[in-house]
Amino acid sequence: MKRNLFLILCALAPAAAAPARAQEDLAKIYSGAAASWLGGRPEEAAGAYKYVADRSTDAALTGAALKDLAVLLAEAGKNAEALPALAKAEALDPEDFFVRFEKGWNLLGLSKYKEARAAFQKALSLTADQALSSQAGFGMALAEARLSGPAQALDLLRPVYTRAPNLLSPAAQMISFYLEKTGKKQDALNFIKESIDYDPLNFQAETDLARLYEKTGVPMAAWQTYYTLYDLDPYEKRFTDKTKELLKRVKGKAEDLLYWARMNGPAHTDPVEQGSGPVVKIGLYADKAGVPAVVRSFSFMAASDFDLTDARLGLLLSGKRGAQWTIAYNAENGLYEILDNRGAVVRTTGNSLRVSVKTPGATLLIKSPELGPGAHGVNRGDKEIAGELIALAREKGFWLIDETALEPLVSPISASLADRVKLPEYLKALAVTVRTRLTWLAAASRHESRDYDLCDSAHCLPFPGLQAENEVSAETAKATRGQLLQKDGAVAPAAFHRACGGLTAAGASDAGRPAAPAAPFSVYARGVESPPAGLLCLAADKTQASDVAWTLLLRPEWIESRLNRGHKIGRLRALVPLAREADGRVKAIRAEGTSGTAVIDGPGAISELLAAGTLRSTLFSIRPVYDGKLPDFFLVRGIGTGDGQGLCLLGARGMAQKQDAGYLDILAHYFPGYTVTGVPDAGAKKDL
Repeated sequence: MKRNLFLILCALAPAAAAPARAQEDLAKIYSGAAASWLGGRPEEAAGAYKYVADRSTDAALTGAALKDLAVLLAEAGKNAEALPALAKAEALDPEDFFVRFEKGWNLLGLSKYKEARAAFQKALSLTADQALSSQAGFGMALAEARLSGPAQALDLLRPVYTRAPNLLSPAAQMISFYLEKTGKKQDALNFIKESIDYDPLNFQAETDLARLYEKTGVPMAAWQTYYTLYDLDPYEKRFTDKTKELLKRVKGKAEDLLYWARMNGPAHTDPVEQGSGPVVKIGLYADKAGVPAVVRSFSFMAASDFDLTDARLGLLLSGKRGAQWTIAYNAENGLYEILDNRGAVVRTTGNSLRVSVKTPGATLLIKSPELGPGAHGVNRGDKEIAGELIALAREKGFWLIDETALEPLVSPISASLADRVKLPEYLKALAVTVRTRLTWLAAASRHESRDYDLCDSAHCLPFPGLQAENEVSAETAKATRGQLLQKDGAVAPAAFHRACGGLTAAGASDAGRPAAPAAPFSVYARGVESPPAGLLCLAADKTQASDVAWTLLLRPEWIESRLNRGHKIGRLRALVPLAREADGRVKAIRAEGTSGTAVIDGPGAISELLAAGTLRSTLFSIRPVYDGKLPDFFLVRGIGTGDGQGLCLLGARGMAQKQDAGYLDILAHYFPGYTVTGVPDAGAKKDL
């Protein structure tokens, strides 16, 4: 009896242990699938998720693998393959909102509109969360438009528009689209303008706005909007042609009718303090690659008497404060002309020039720069500078270089980044970060030319001109003068971004939800869910939440056009993210077309591909929504703005505003392990 019992137990023991070992192996395979996904092998990851889902006996692991698999398949446009995975997930958990929600999108992509509507309706019944309900209502409206027409879709979209802050822009965009379908062009125009108000970087809405302005007979606004699009995407023939065509119907000087600021004279009548920091050279009117535009002419006014010096001939003339002078390139003789305030040519030269104020710290105002061809995406507004202005001779014009002490740059850049918010501790944190960033950039040799250290574009740090500062930014820059962030004894890069959306790349929490390990479904779900109410970088006015959570509906025709300039892919079928950062940010994307494929690498190239350089961040999910065999649009759901590195600007503002945090506490939160040098009450340094 005992022997028989022993034999039975021995026989049972391996069978009992086998599932545990198998389950452990499947968990490892599941983790490996996420690694494959991050490594840019989505098909390999999908195969591993399917293997786990088919073999696992753990309901939680099976469900997770099925949802990850469904997201990957839908992302690649394989809606029919995603549906069986969702059916299995639905059998495991019939009350899972996301399973029914995903089913709706897949059915919509397969043109099964009645079934899609039913799936979205079921999803609505499975959640009390207003944001998720609105997401399901949005999908249901798109299905209803196909079933019953635009009028019925509008009835479903209006409650989404009034209840879902993170869907305001796409909801207004689709309301505009359906209103236009019903012949209400003026109402459509109003809603597309609201779409852009809620998300100023909604590139697709901007293209719709240009078209609607033209259709409703507003040529001036149509030309201005098409010019904006042309400036962002100068190689798009449709933007170029429309800009030229509509300009013929616009009265007045074109450059005066655009959005560039013009000033009557310098904003600073008193000299600005120079500080004891380094002297730097800034390439002005630089493009996004950091290269200054060639300037064909500009005017200037000095806040003190000045000298104008030729690089070879020496002093050419001395001028009085407040008088306007112009320097222009003459294409007929290849010389630079210096004109007085009456427009008379007083000197000519073929050499570089330097304008030097006689009163230390007095400012110069650069007015109405005329840039040469090929200068795109450059703000041509008037710009007040400190120091000396160099007009560096170049073919058919010159570069404008500001040689200045670094300190006067801190206050206006901080004020510009703060968006007119005047919280002192916030601006102190910005001042230290900006000063450190400028110091680090000036020493980093980021430009091919040695004629300048910094540029005034996003390639380095956008410099709006001294006129951007305010009294608080000036006071806080002065209060933190000399203070720098250091890392390992050296000046730190001191990076920053506008909004992290909950968590910076280094893991600093912005009072958001705990971050789930990056996987296809977790990244996708973050874009569907609403941001947590206590998020520091979330504005109090939830209608201004697009920096934190954003959704774009991108028509494929514009993406196809950009792709086919350098790659012959034909009609676009899918955009499949490949490699991702550890937090889920897309590093590369594969474009699949009717004539071929292309791989686009790097955040800048991805932003150019999808939205002509206006994409907020690469932390997004993307899926095609088909009309037949080709996408009708790409649905892009994203989190945050920028790369997530360093200081979260809106989060820092939230710390100062909501938590009454001091600037050193703000810096300690976003730069753990850094040191602030030069803090008066802490001796030579302050450890964060």
